[in-house]
Amino acid sequence: METTSFLNYDQIATEYNQRYPSSQNWERGQTLLNLASQIHAQTALEVGSGTGFWLNLLHSIVPNLFGLDYSLGMIKEAQRQPAPLTLLRGSAPHLPYRDQTFDLVYCVDAIHHFGDYRRFILEAFRVLKPGGALAVIGHDPHEGTSNWYIYDYFNGVLNTDLRRYPSGRSVIRSMEAGGFGTVSSQMIEHILNVHVGYAVLRDPFLKKSATSQLALLSDKEYAAGIQRIKQAIDNASARDERIIFSSDIHVQMFLGYKP
Repeated sequence: METTSFLNYDQIATEYNQRYPSSQNWERGQTLLNLASQIHAQTALEVGSGTGFWLNLLHSIVPNLFGLDYSLGMIKEAQRQPAPLTLLRGSAPHLPYRDQTFDLVYCVDAIHHFGDYRRFILEAFRVLKPGGALAVIGHDPHEGTSNWYIYDYFNGVLNTDLRRYPSGRSVIRSMEAGGFGTVSSQMIEHILNVHVGYAVLRDPFLKKSATSQLALLSDKEYAAGIQRIKQAIDNASARDERIIFSSDIHVQMFLGYKP
């Protein structure tokens, strides 16, 4: 597999929002809204803020929204959001903010890009106000509870994710070691998308620029995976059978509060 674990998001920034089709009900967003409301957040920081999709959603209840991303391309896309956002370029292990600045720090589908995620957790503790919350949201490939057809048809993608993603248990341990209290884990969203036959080729998450899993592949590796999918469809058709491609993904939130 000709990949690295690091992705240049500048190359895919302009197309990245295709992963958020309007037809999808995003329970992650509702969870963030509920959490921000519960702690009466006035200031929130998203680390790995990307195109600002989740920050824009929080604008309805959080007046002061900050985003940090390493990709200038993503920051430029986030500047297009209607919500007024304060955006900076930087890295998660070295948050460029003063102590006790935020009521809420969170990341969504991003911690596997942070490198030293333990340092990020310590930095989040530092910049949070007492009583503030850190929420780490995403799926955990180590648990084996998700069934994603991407892993079946694109060689090496699952192994790459297992290297990139910290396990949920290690995130919880790092939060506890970093001083967070009332640390918990809960499933907040069950993504279940089923595609029959050639309909899978219209899945927005199958586009190469929609997920880091596929964007990390070379063009040759990506084309080979698409060909495996098409061949599987043709083989099923020859047997007069239906073939189903499932995205059955459990999204977790790891939550801790600063005493």
